[in-house]
Amino acid sequence: MDNRITLLLEIILFIFIVFVIIIIIKLYNSSKKIKRISAYSIEPIKDNNISFSDGIVNKYLSFVRKMRPYMKKINYFKIRSKKYDKYIKYKQKDMIESIDFITNKLIIAIVFLFLAIYSQIFNFSGFGIFRYLINYFIGYYILDIYYYFYYRSQTKLIESELLRAVIVMNNAFKAGKSTLQAIKIASVELPEPINDEFKKMYLDMKFGLSVDTVFDRFAKRVNLEEAVYLSSSLTILNKTGGNIVEVFSSIERTLFDKKKLNEELKNISSAPKMVVYTLFFVPIVFTLFIYILNRNYFKPLFDSPLGYIIIAIIIVMFSIYVFLLRRILRIEVQ
Repeated sequence: MDNRITLLLEIILFIFIVFVIIIIIKLYNSSKKIKRISAYSIEPIKDNNISFSDGIVNKYLSFVRKMRPYMKKINYFKIRSKKYDKYIKYKQKDMIESIDFITNKLIIAIVFLFLAIYSQIFNFSGFGIFRYLINYFIGYYILDIYYYFYYRSQTKLIESELLRAVIVMNNAFKAGKSTLQAIKIASVELPEPINDEFKKMYLDMKFGLSVDTVFDRFAKRVNLEEAVYLSSSLTILNKTGGNIVEVFSSIERTLFDKKKLNEELKNISSAPKMVVYTLFFVPIVFTLFIYILNRNYFKPLFDSPLGYIIIAIIIVMFSIYVFLLRRILRIEVQ
Protein backbone atom coordinates (compact mmCIF):
# COMPACT_ATOMS: atom_id res chain seq x y z
CA MET A 1 0.00 0.00 0.00
CA ASP A 2 2.87 2.37 0.91
CA ASN A 3 4.52 1.69 -2.45
CA ARG A 4 1.33 2.61 -4.29
CA ILE A 5 0.99 5.88 -2.37
CA THR A 6 4.65 6.68 -3.05
CA LEU A 7 4.25 5.91 -6.76
CA LEU A 8 1.12 8.07 -6.93
CA LEU A 9 2.93 10.98 -5.24
CA GLU A 10 5.88 10.63 -7.61
CA ILE A 11 3.53 10.68 -10.62
CA ILE A 12 1.73 13.78 -9.30
CA LEU A 13 5.07 15.52 -8.63
CA PHE A 14 6.34 14.61 -12.10
CA ILE A 15 3.16 15.93 -13.77
CA PHE A 16 3.43 19.15 -11.74
CA ILE A 17 7.08 19.66 -12.76
CA VAL A 18 6.26 19.02 -16.44
CA PHE A 19 3.34 21.46 -16.19
CA VAL A 20 5.59 24.16 -14.67
CA ILE A 21 8.24 23.61 -17.37
CA ILE A 22 5.60 23.95 -20.12
CA ILE A 23 4.33 27.20 -18.59
CA ILE A 24 7.88 28.58 -18.33
CA ILE A 25 8.58 27.69 -21.99
CA LYS A 26 5.32 29.34 -23.10
CA LEU A 27 6.10 32.48 -21.11
CA TYR A 28 9.61 32.58 -22.56
CA ASN A 29 8.34 32.18 -26.15
CA SER A 30 5.66 34.83 -25.63
CA SER A 31 8.22 37.29 -24.22
CA LYS A 32 10.42 36.73 -27.29
CA LYS A 33 7.45 37.43 -29.59
CA ILE A 34 6.61 40.58 -27.63
CA LYS A 35 10.18 41.87 -27.98
CA ARG A 36 10.18 41.08 -31.70
CA ILE A 37 6.96 42.96 -32.50
CA SER A 38 7.40 45.78 -29.98
CA ALA A 39 9.46 47.76 -32.50
CA TYR A 40 6.49 47.80 -34.90
CA SER A 41 3.71 48.53 -32.40
CA ILE A 42 2.43 51.58 -30.54
CA GLU A 43 3.13 51.70 -26.82
CA PRO A 44 -0.12 51.27 -24.86
CA ILE A 45 -1.04 53.21 -21.77
CA LYS A 46 1.12 51.80 -19.01
CA ASP A 47 -0.59 49.76 -16.35
CA ASN A 48 1.08 49.92 -12.96
CA ASN A 49 -0.53 46.65 -11.88
CA ILE A 50 1.81 43.67 -12.12
CA SER A 51 0.91 40.03 -12.54
CA PHE A 52 1.27 37.41 -9.82
CA SER A 53 4.27 35.77 -11.50
CA ASP A 54 6.01 39.13 -12.01
CA GLY A 55 5.40 39.94 -8.37
CA ILE A 56 7.09 36.70 -7.28
CA VAL A 57 10.04 37.36 -9.59
CA ASN A 58 10.40 40.93 -8.29
CA LYS A 59 10.33 39.73 -4.68
CA TYR A 60 12.97 37.11 -5.45
CA LEU A 61 15.22 39.67 -7.17
CA SER A 62 14.71 42.04 -4.25
CA PHE A 63 15.79 39.28 -1.84
CA VAL A 64 18.91 38.59 -3.94
CA ARG A 65 19.80 42.30 -3.93
CA LYS A 66 19.39 42.43 -0.14
CA MET A 67 21.81 39.52 0.19
CA ARG A 68 24.60 41.32 -1.75
CA PRO A 69 26.20 43.13 1.23
CA TYR A 70 26.36 39.92 3.26
CA MET A 71 27.74 37.85 0.36
CA LYS A 72 30.43 40.44 -0.40
CA LYS A 73 31.73 40.14 3.16
CA ILE A 74 32.79 36.55 2.40
CA ASN A 75 36.06 36.88 0.52
CA TYR A 76 35.83 33.41 -1.07
CA PHE A 77 32.48 34.18 -2.71
CA LYS A 78 33.71 37.61 -3.78
CA ILE A 79 36.71 36.10 -5.59
CA ARG A 80 34.72 33.25 -7.15
CA SER A 81 32.04 35.61 -8.43
CA LYS A 82 34.47 37.45 -10.76
CA LYS A 83 34.22 34.69 -13.37
CA TYR A 84 30.51 35.45 -13.81
CA ASP A 85 31.12 39.00 -15.06
CA LYS A 86 31.11 37.78 -18.66
CA TYR A 87 27.54 36.48 -18.28
CA ILE A 88 26.12 39.91 -17.42
CA LYS A 89 24.65 41.63 -20.46
CA TYR A 90 24.97 45.33 -21.13
CA LYS A 91 21.30 46.06 -20.44
CA GLN A 92 21.54 44.16 -17.12
CA LYS A 93 24.65 45.91 -15.81
CA ASP A 94 22.64 48.18 -13.47
CA MET A 95 20.40 45.38 -12.16
CA ILE A 96 22.71 42.37 -11.76
CA GLU A 97 26.10 41.95 -10.10
CA SER A 98 28.40 38.96 -10.35
CA ILE A 99 27.90 38.11 -6.65
CA ASP A 100 24.20 37.50 -7.41
CA PHE A 101 25.16 34.34 -9.31
CA ILE A 102 26.68 32.87 -6.14
CA THR A 103 23.49 33.73 -4.22
CA ASN A 104 21.35 32.02 -6.86
CA LYS A 105 23.59 28.94 -6.74
CA LEU A 106 23.20 28.65 -2.97
CA ILE A 107 19.41 29.07 -3.19
CA ILE A 108 19.15 26.37 -5.88
CA ALA A 109 21.37 24.05 -3.81
CA ILE A 110 19.11 24.52 -0.76
CA VAL A 111 16.03 23.80 -2.91
CA PHE A 112 17.62 20.55 -4.16
CA LEU A 113 18.45 19.66 -0.55
CA PHE A 114 14.82 20.12 0.51
CA LEU A 115 13.68 18.03 -2.48
CA ALA A 116 15.96 15.22 -1.30
CA ILE A 117 14.48 15.44 2.21
CA TYR A 118 10.96 15.50 0.74
CA SER A 119 11.72 12.44 -1.40
CA GLN A 120 13.09 10.43 1.52
CA ILE A 121 10.16 11.32 3.79
CA PHE A 122 7.58 10.09 1.28
CA ASN A 123 9.64 7.04 0.33
CA PHE A 124 9.85 6.10 4.03
CA SER A 125 13.57 5.44 3.66
CA GLY A 126 16.51 6.24 5.89
CA PHE A 127 18.26 9.59 5.84
CA GLY A 128 21.61 9.16 4.03
CA ILE A 129 24.22 11.91 4.21
CA PHE A 130 25.63 10.95 0.79
CA ARG A 131 22.28 11.55 -0.91
CA TYR A 132 22.06 14.99 0.69
CA LEU A 133 25.60 15.88 -0.39
CA ILE A 134 25.01 14.73 -3.96
CA ASN A 135 21.75 16.68 -4.25
CA TYR A 136 23.37 19.75 -2.73
CA PHE A 137 26.32 19.72 -5.15
CA ILE A 138 24.02 19.03 -8.12
CA GLY A 139 21.93 22.05 -7.15
CA TYR A 140 25.01 24.20 -6.53
CA TYR A 141 26.64 23.46 -9.89
CA ILE A 142 23.57 23.12 -12.12
CA LEU A 143 23.61 26.88 -12.78
CA ASP A 144 27.27 26.60 -13.88
CA ILE A 145 26.36 23.79 -16.28
CA TYR A 146 23.50 25.84 -17.73
CA TYR A 147 25.66 28.95 -18.21
CA TYR A 148 28.48 26.87 -19.67
CA PHE A 149 26.28 25.58 -22.49
CA TYR A 150 24.50 28.94 -22.83
CA TYR A 151 27.85 30.74 -23.09
CA ARG A 152 29.06 28.25 -25.69
CA SER A 153 25.95 28.83 -27.82
CA GLN A 154 26.38 32.61 -27.49
CA THR A 155 30.07 32.32 -28.39
CA LYS A 156 29.22 30.41 -31.55
CA LEU A 157 26.80 33.16 -32.56
CA ILE A 158 29.48 35.78 -31.90
CA GLU A 159 31.97 33.76 -33.95
CA SER A 160 29.56 33.59 -36.89
CA GLU A 161 28.93 37.37 -36.77
CA LEU A 162 32.49 38.53 -36.09
CA LEU A 163 33.31 38.81 -39.80
CA ARG A 164 30.24 40.99 -40.26
CA ALA A 165 31.40 43.18 -37.35
CA VAL A 166 34.81 43.66 -38.99
CA ILE A 167 33.13 44.60 -42.28
CA VAL A 168 30.89 47.16 -40.51
CA MET A 169 33.86 48.70 -38.70
CA ASN A 170 35.97 48.74 -41.88
CA ASN A 171 33.19 50.56 -43.75
CA ALA A 172 33.03 53.08 -40.90
CA PHE A 173 36.80 53.64 -41.11
CA LYS A 174 36.53 54.15 -44.88
CA ALA A 175 33.90 56.83 -44.20
CA GLY A 176 36.37 58.65 -41.94
CA LYS A 177 34.92 57.60 -38.58
CA SER A 178 37.03 57.19 -35.45
CA THR A 179 37.43 53.90 -33.58
CA LEU A 180 34.89 54.98 -30.95
CA GLN A 181 32.36 55.90 -33.64
CA ALA A 182 32.99 52.63 -35.51
CA ILE A 183 32.34 50.61 -32.34
CA LYS A 184 29.13 52.55 -31.69
CA ILE A 185 27.92 51.93 -35.28
CA ALA A 186 28.67 48.21 -34.88
CA SER A 187 26.79 48.08 -31.56
CA VAL A 188 23.69 49.51 -33.29
CA GLU A 189 23.76 47.62 -36.60
CA LEU A 190 24.83 44.17 -35.44
CA PRO A 191 22.39 41.58 -33.99
CA GLU A 192 22.55 40.00 -30.56
CA PRO A 193 24.65 38.76 -28.86
CA ILE A 194 27.65 40.41 -30.57
CA ASN A 195 26.12 43.89 -30.34
CA ASP A 196 26.09 43.46 -26.55
CA GLU A 197 29.87 42.98 -26.62
CA PHE A 198 30.33 46.10 -28.72
CA LYS A 199 28.15 48.06 -26.31
CA LYS A 200 30.46 46.96 -23.50
CA MET A 201 33.50 48.01 -25.56
CA TYR A 202 31.90 51.38 -26.31
CA LEU A 203 31.22 51.90 -22.60
CA ASP A 204 34.82 50.93 -21.73
CA MET A 205 36.22 53.42 -24.24
CA LYS A 206 33.95 56.18 -22.90
CA PHE A 207 35.41 55.48 -19.45
CA GLY A 208 38.86 56.22 -20.90
CA LEU A 209 40.33 52.77 -21.60
CA SER A 210 42.65 52.44 -24.57
CA VAL A 211 41.73 50.58 -27.76
CA ASP A 212 44.27 47.83 -26.92
CA THR A 213 42.76 47.24 -23.48
CA VAL A 214 39.18 47.33 -24.74
CA PHE A 215 39.73 44.74 -27.48
CA ASP A 216 41.92 42.63 -25.20
CA ARG A 217 39.07 42.46 -22.67
CA PHE A 218 36.69 41.59 -25.49
CA ALA A 219 38.97 38.75 -26.63
CA LYS A 220 39.19 37.36 -23.09
CA ARG A 221 35.39 37.49 -22.65
CA VAL A 222 34.50 35.63 -25.85
CA ASN A 223 37.63 33.42 -25.87
CA LEU A 224 37.82 33.13 -29.67
CA GLU A 225 40.91 32.88 -31.87
CA GLU A 226 39.45 35.43 -34.28
CA ALA A 227 38.93 37.93 -31.45
CA VAL A 228 42.51 37.38 -30.22
CA TYR A 229 43.78 37.93 -33.76
CA LEU A 230 41.75 41.14 -34.03
CA SER A 231 43.01 42.37 -30.65
CA SER A 232 46.65 41.56 -31.51
CA SER A 233 46.38 43.33 -34.88
CA LEU A 234 45.04 46.51 -33.27
CA THR A 235 47.72 46.40 -30.56
CA ILE A 236 50.48 46.18 -33.18
CA LEU A 237 48.78 48.92 -35.24
CA ASN A 238 48.70 51.31 -32.28
CA LYS A 239 52.36 50.66 -31.44
CA THR A 240 53.83 50.74 -34.95
CA GLY A 241 51.32 52.92 -36.80
CA GLY A 242 49.78 52.26 -40.22
CA ASN A 243 46.62 52.51 -42.26
CA ILE A 244 43.74 51.16 -40.21
CA VAL A 245 41.61 50.59 -43.35
CA GLU A 246 44.29 48.34 -44.87
CA VAL A 247 44.70 46.47 -41.59
CA PHE A 248 40.96 45.84 -41.26
CA SER A 249 40.76 44.83 -44.94
CA SER A 250 43.48 42.24 -44.26
CA ILE A 251 41.61 41.02 -41.14
CA GLU A 252 38.42 40.82 -43.20
CA ARG A 253 40.07 38.64 -45.86
CA THR A 254 41.65 36.38 -43.22
CA LEU A 255 38.37 35.85 -41.36
CA PHE A 256 36.50 35.25 -44.61
CA ASP A 257 39.00 32.56 -45.68
CA LYS A 258 38.85 30.92 -42.25
CA LYS A 259 35.04 30.93 -42.24
CA LYS A 260 35.01 29.32 -45.68
CA LEU A 261 37.49 26.67 -44.49
CA ASN A 262 35.37 25.96 -41.39
CA GLU A 263 32.29 25.41 -43.55
CA GLU A 264 34.19 22.86 -45.62
CA LEU A 265 35.47 21.23 -42.43
CA LYS A 266 31.92 20.86 -41.11
CA ASN A 267 30.93 18.95 -44.23
CA ILE A 268 33.95 16.65 -43.89
CA SER A 269 33.47 16.02 -40.16
CA SER A 270 29.71 15.35 -40.24
CA ALA A 271 30.21 11.54 -40.37
CA PRO A 272 32.65 11.38 -37.39
CA LYS A 273 30.26 13.55 -35.37
CA MET A 274 27.42 11.09 -36.01
CA VAL A 275 29.67 8.28 -34.73
CA VAL A 276 30.46 10.29 -31.58
CA TYR A 277 26.78 11.03 -30.90
CA THR A 278 25.80 7.39 -31.47
CA LEU A 279 28.51 6.03 -29.16
CA PHE A 280 27.61 8.69 -26.57
CA PHE A 281 23.89 7.92 -26.42
CA VAL A 282 24.08 4.10 -26.65
CA PRO A 283 25.18 3.58 -22.97
CA ILE A 284 22.59 6.09 -21.75
CA VAL A 285 19.75 4.50 -23.73
CA PHE A 286 20.87 1.03 -22.59
CA THR A 287 20.86 2.16 -18.92
CA LEU A 288 17.38 3.69 -19.26
CA PHE A 289 16.13 0.51 -20.95
CA ILE A 290 17.34 -1.62 -18.02
CA TYR A 291 15.76 0.83 -15.54
CA ILE A 292 12.39 0.64 -17.34
CA LEU A 293 12.46 -3.18 -17.35
CA ASN A 294 13.53 -3.46 -13.71
CA ARG A 295 13.31 -0.36 -11.50
CA ASN A 296 15.05 -2.13 -8.60
CA TYR A 297 18.11 -3.12 -10.65
CA PHE A 298 20.12 -0.01 -9.68
CA LYS A 299 18.61 0.34 -6.19
CA PRO A 300 21.62 -1.22 -4.35
CA LEU A 301 23.80 1.61 -5.67
CA PHE A 302 21.72 4.15 -3.73
CA ASP A 303 21.47 2.22 -0.47
CA SER A 304 25.10 2.32 0.69
CA PRO A 305 28.20 4.57 0.62
CA LEU A 306 29.95 2.01 -1.60
CA GLY A 307 27.18 2.41 -4.17
CA TYR A 308 27.73 6.17 -4.35
CA ILE A 309 31.47 5.58 -4.81
CA ILE A 310 30.70 3.20 -7.69
CA ILE A 311 28.38 5.82 -9.26
CA ALA A 312 31.16 8.42 -9.00
CA ILE A 313 33.63 6.00 -10.66
CA ILE A 314 31.12 5.30 -13.46
CA ILE A 315 30.64 9.04 -14.09
CA VAL A 316 34.42 9.59 -14.23
CA MET A 317 34.92 6.62 -16.58
CA PHE A 318 32.08 7.78 -18.83
CA SER A 319 33.57 11.30 -18.96
CA ILE A 320 36.95 9.85 -19.97
CA TYR A 321 35.18 7.68 -22.55
CA VAL A 322 33.47 10.72 -24.10
CA PHE A 323 36.70 12.75 -24.03
CA LEU A 324 38.65 10.00 -25.80
CA LEU A 325 35.89 9.62 -28.40
CA ARG A 326 36.04 13.30 -29.23
CA ARG A 327 39.82 13.31 -29.37
CA ILE A 328 40.08 10.22 -31.60
CA LEU A 329 37.43 11.29 -34.11
CA ARG A 330 38.33 14.99 -34.19
CA ILE A 331 39.65 16.40 -37.46
CA GLU A 332 42.29 19.06 -36.92
CA VAL A 333 43.31 21.72 -39.43
CA GLN A 334 47.02 22.36 -39.68
